[in-house]
Amino acid sequence: MILVFKNYELKAFGDFLYELSLKGKDSRMRSRFIAILEEQLRLISNEREILLKDYAKKDDNDEPVRDKDEKGQEFVILEDSTSFNLEVSKLMNEDFIIEVKNEKVEMVKAIQRVVFEVDKEFSGIEAERYNRFCDILETVSFEETE
Repeated sequence: MILVFKNYELKAFGDFLYELSLKGKDSRMRSRFIAILEEQLRLISNEREILLKDYAKKDDNDEPVRDKDEKGQEFVILEDSTSFNLEVSKLMNEDFIIEVKNEKVEMVKAIQRVVFEVDKEFSGIEAERYNRFCDILETVSFEETE
């Protein structure tokens, strides 16, 4: 059994889970699940940094050329921003697969339950995201053998 997210969905789902008011075991299971998402988000960030270096304009020391915007924020000047953006888009649209093996069954069951039982009204983009999160979680079903 697997859960399949797109990389671009991970932060929104983690933020959604984080904002839920949970206690005890549900809170612990959420923390474990968010830790899995955060690990992937770190990997994505590292890969984006590699892409940034690959597509950056380089100085004489082969270091990325940097500049600052009007707010003083530093940024890297890109040699080919179109190719960089295409590669970042590919990265963000990659599937992130969570294998639901024995050690993760209890955690995923808890996440399913708390998401499906959310007592909140959604509208607009928030409703679309919630629907997508439910669709993802519904792909895993557990045989009740109690």
